[in-house]
Amino acid sequence: MFRKVVIPVAMFASVFALAALPAAAQRIHRSAPAASLSVSPYAGYMTFGTLVDGPLNTSVTSASAPVYGAQLNLPLGNTLSIVGNVAYTEPDLRFGIPILGSISFGKSDVWLYDAGLQLSAPGYGSGDRGIFPFVQVGAGAMRYDVQFSGLSRTATNAAYTAGIGADIPLAPNIGVRLVARDYIGKFDFNEATSVDVETKTSHNVALSAGLKLGF
Repeated sequence: MFRKVVIPVAMFASVFALAALPAAAQRIHRSAPAASLSVSPYAGYMTFGTLVDGPLNTSVTSASAPVYGAQLNLPLGNTLSIVGNVAYTEPDLRFGIPILGSISFGKSDVWLYDAGLQLSAPGYGSGDRGIFPFVQVGAGAMRYDVQFSGLSRTATNAAYTAGIGADIPLAPNIGVRLVARDYIGKFDFNEATSVDVETKTSHNVALSAGLKLGF
């Protein structure tokens, strides 16, 4: 599980680094843009960890799915911000069976809510271009509306969040925002299905790109 999370996050971070490399040896250290309230609508792709490990190496998981959301940044200074995030995705539910693979047996609507802090680092670039990396930490909830066999049940679990990203300004009040975020939580299988099953903490990673709109 650790490798499944670290590898895509590392790949995403590598993309940030490559995008930030200057075309020549004229790289300069850049100050962050003036802090302002901003909203960042985004779209991306989300992969989910295992929800339940069953007997005989069976498992219940959520399939990977597109994710859509928006994030609000309220600056406290040039480097520290309060962030609030809401996102939505519709993964299928899959039952994993050794040798046979996995089969879909239902679907879920998942809402993600969280708030936390963002710490921005000094940027770098060349000419009029730059890239401004940041890290985020926070906490919130993942709300599942689970549908299977003609039934619909809801379950909400707490989640901690951690993310890395970068802002790439295009104009004074608009830019591109790239983010990789990990939602760390434990799905409440009992609340969702009325079956008392011990679940495990899972990592659910969302890779996204969107706009940063300043005000």
